[in-house]
Amino acid sequence: MTIKQIRVYSPGSIANLGPGFDIFGIAIEGLGDIILLKVQNEPGIKISIQGVGADKIPLEPEKNSSGAILKHIVEKHGIKHGFEVEIRKGIPPGTGMGSSGASASATALAVNEVLGLNLSKEELVELAALGEGAVAGAPHADNVSASILGGFVMISENWEFIRMDAPRMGIVVAVPDIYIENKTKVARELLPEKVLLKDAIRNINYASRMAVAIAKKDPVLFGKNINDYLIEPYRAAMIPNFWDVKQAALDTGAYGCSIAGGGPSLFAVGENIYEIGDAMKKAFKDIDCQLYYTQPSNRGARVI
Repeated sequence: MTIKQIRVYSPGSIANLGPGFDIFGIAIEGLGDIILLKVQNEPGIKISIQGVGADKIPLEPEKNSSGAILKHIVEKHGIKHGFEVEIRKGIPPGTGMGSSGASASATALAVNEVLGLNLSKEELVELAALGEGAVAGAPHADNVSASILGGFVMISENWEFIRMDAPRMGIVVAVPDIYIENKTKVARELLPEKVLLKDAIRNINYASRMAVAIAKKDPVLFGKNINDYLIEPYRAAMIPNFWDVKQAALDTGAYGCSIAGGGPSLFAVGENIYEIGDAMKKAFKDIDCQLYYTQPSNRGARVI
């Protein structure tokens, strides 16, 4: 077999976005992963990783979001050859900016192109979600759907999605220098099995208004409805100074602020994002904090 190769870029993403737990995702500019996928005669999957946080990402295919996808494809289609995948990380892992999701999304698109699988967008999202499952313990598609499709995405349990272009709006992500092993799993274990009806109603209201805000291209309405009564109160416990940081963002003019994905980062939406970011960084007090300034990306994963 002649060795084939393809290079794919996938943007990072922020999921949940407050009230949209496991449903909302938005792709972001300037932060993404590049996958170089090679088809080789020898069986097996070889993974190499370089870039930010590379030393924190497992190389075993069954524990890696890219490797899990390739392993699944090999087994499902009875493929006799192997793959070599080089992951170039532009998104720090474990920060809530869709790091594993970006790698999974890029790999799903890459293997689809190389093998000519002709997968639909829904099938690409499902395949990428399988890769996320290797990291999180169970497939979920809020990050990968945004990374694959770009823009703002609402994803359902059966991988069906609604996608809309996101309006231009400033986003700052404050990443505290804390490390939580198996962060996604830990974040999910914090959640309650039952919630109050009044809190569920509040979240439905805010989530509905956020979706309308995207349709109306209204970043102010979008930001002011980033409010979560179901997930945030529980996950806040794993983020030092969470409530102070959130309040600092709001006091400095942020339209809204919440946990980025599974944390431990916080994201805020507003106009004066540099001032907002500085305030958030100060509110973390003695904890070092890295700031990322970005905006929505309406372009998803693509061959480069």
